[in-house]
This record gives sequence, C-alpha cells and structure tokens, in this order.
Amino acid sequence: MINDSPQLGTFLQAQASRTGAHLAFDTHYDAQNWQLSWWRGATLHRLDFQPLEHGRLSVTHYQDHFRFLPRLLRWAHDAIPFFPYMARIEWSNEAIEHFPLQEEKIKTIVSSGVDA
Repeated sequence: MINDSPQLGTFLQAQASRTGAHLAFDTHYDAQNWQLSWWRGATLHRLDFQPLEHGRLSVTHYQDHFRFLPRLLRWAHDAIPFFPYMARIEWSNEAIEHFPLQEEKIKTIVSSGVDA
C-alpha cells in the first residue's frame, strides 16, 4: 500500500530500475511531481504522477514527437538557454487515483506505458 507522495517516489524508483526508465522529481515549477520517462524511436514518453489536493493523484501520459535528431534536440533544449522545444506534444490522462494506492494499480499503469 502506498500512503503518500514520498512512498510513491520510492515505489516509482523501484519501477524505474525494473523497466530501465528514467525517474525525475519536481520537473515543473515546484509541482512536486514524479515523472518516469523513456525513449521509443523518435518519441519521448513521460508518465507524470502529480499529487493533488485532498489526497488525489493524477497520472498523465505525455508523448513528445520529434521529426529528426530527437535526443540531440531534447539535450539542446535542456542545456542551451532559450533553445526552443522542437517536439509536438500529445497527452492523455491515464488515471485519477486517491491515496492510499494499491501498488498493483501503479505497477499496471507503468507497465502499460513502458512495455507497450
């Protein structure tokens, strides 16, 4: 059973190790979110786990599609100030859950994204 955001982070770290995905924390503007990411071809996939008020958790799947040189363009955006983000981003809401969470539910969400 996952009772709060720190426990979720520990569980997601184990899932990142298991699947080979990258795990990042607090990826946008003090949101205190957890984000698993992995590359599949020219597309960067990101599963964003965002704790919300009233013990809720939102899970969003982002897909960043690059036309060419995906890893170089992603690196350039991260390393060079004002370098534009040259991806087309699609997203879909995967789930809205409430703490405490069943570990199996989170494992299923991660597996459906990473292993697809």
